[in-house]
Amino acid sequence: MVKIKEESWTLTSADTVAIPAGNRADGVANKWSDIWKYQVPTGQAHVLKPEHRFAAYVRDTSPAEVGNGTCRIKIVIRDQSESDEKAIYGPALYVASKEFQDVDKMARLALQRDLAVEEKFYIALVINDDATVSESTSYFKLETSRFRSTI
Repeated sequence: MVKIKEESWTLTSADTVAIPAGNRADGVANKWSDIWKYQVPTGQAHVLKPEHRFAAYVRDTSPAEVGNGTCRIKIVIRDQSESDEKAIYGPALYVASKEFQDVDKMARLALQRDLAVEEKFYIALVINDDATVSESTSYFKLETSRFRSTI
């Protein structure tokens, strides 16, 4: 009998296995750009819940922190063909998501109920700024619940 295990899991930009080089890119100025894109592995699913938190620190290529009033950020879920997407956070001004320490001030997902992200679906962090966003000097973390089969 297959058993399913639920575990808390945090997706971060530092996880190069979860987000390989091919799914990372600098942003294009004045255009919504995928900065990080995670594809749920085969045999897993994630559930995003209204209480899950998100934080990001974003720098441009100058290098300096992006402007609080000019940079916008959103998180979207896409199907495996990337032809359909749903925003689960934002678009919001960057300043609303930059708190990492105080859990009461961290950004919350825009969900009314739990949302399943099936295997091979994508979770993408998409940013629009008036400058070119630097993926390598920016970072984020997103809380999720991961479901997988046990051995």
